[in-house]
Amino acid sequence: MILVTGAGGFIGRHLVEHFKSIGLNVVPLYHGSEVKILHNRWEADLSRIEHIQKLREVAQIPHTIIHLAGHIDISLKTNPASPLMPPIPGKEDIPELYLSNVLATANILDYCLHKGVKRIIYASSQAVYGIPTDEILTEESACIPLEHYAVSKLCGEYLLKVGARQGVAVVVLRFPGLYGENRTEGIVYKFFLSALQIGRINVDIDIPLPLDVIHINDVINAFEKAVHYRGENWICLNIATGEPCSLNLLADSIAELIPGCKVEHAAIPQPVVCMDSSKARAVLNWQAVPRRERLSSTIKKYIEGLSTKE
Repeated sequence: MILVTGAGGFIGRHLVEHFKSIGLNVVPLYHGSEVKILHNRWEADLSRIEHIQKLREVAQIPHTIIHLAGHIDISLKTNPASPLMPPIPGKEDIPELYLSNVLATANILDYCLHKGVKRIIYASSQAVYGIPTDEILTEESACIPLEHYAVSKLCGEYLLKVGARQGVAVVVLRFPGLYGENRTEGIVYKFFLSALQIGRINVDIDIPLPLDVIHINDVINAFEKAVHYRGENWICLNIATGEPCSLNLLADSIAELIPGCKVEHAAIPQPVVCMDSSKARAVLNWQAVPRRERLSSTIKKYIEGLSTKE
């Protein structure tokens, strides 16, 4: 049995649906104020130790936990020393970030150690790298988080790395921002709408923001491959297209797909992110579909959706 935490989120919904469609025994775990254990779903608050203790009493033991649950709150503002320098943290819910992203991960590890769960697959983020220090980011590149969400994800990585020394096999997947045909939020959706509605994309930002994106289907495929991985007890993998990306480059890529669309680049130079995913290709036999192909397919679905509404 595969237990998927954070099953109510964007990745979780897609992952549970996909795993069920291919016949995997998957149980979704949703956030809940009380512990509920049903045949086809669990509910619990993973940040509460009393909930973890109740989960330990359940006879059913997953062989793998895919840990997606967490709190996302990213806020950055202009560096007071210079707008060209790396931005500083804005107003974030710091206690909630560390409660939901670090304490909850510690509780999941503790549950695994008590119940003998063999594997954890952990959803991490491109955000752990901060402003790229290398032209091409590998899993060994420096991690210099810009804000507390990124720090909390990196804390989870280190926590699980120690857990791997205690006997739990861990696969960490670092991926960038997500988009998909049915996601009506995020930068890709915003750029698509602007391009389609006014024929123009304005990259309106006053800080240097490291950004990459990947289609949800590529990420789901990576999780499926990771479930079957039986290699090292600890491994960290970039899950990305491997193509250079920035806000300006992304806007250009979308504009190229829409005849007559113009782009106004950000006044502040935007850092280029290029995450090397060759390690994931080597050990998982995974590779993302090229960005242009994914964007082209996604925008066609958006256009169809807009036409249907009209």
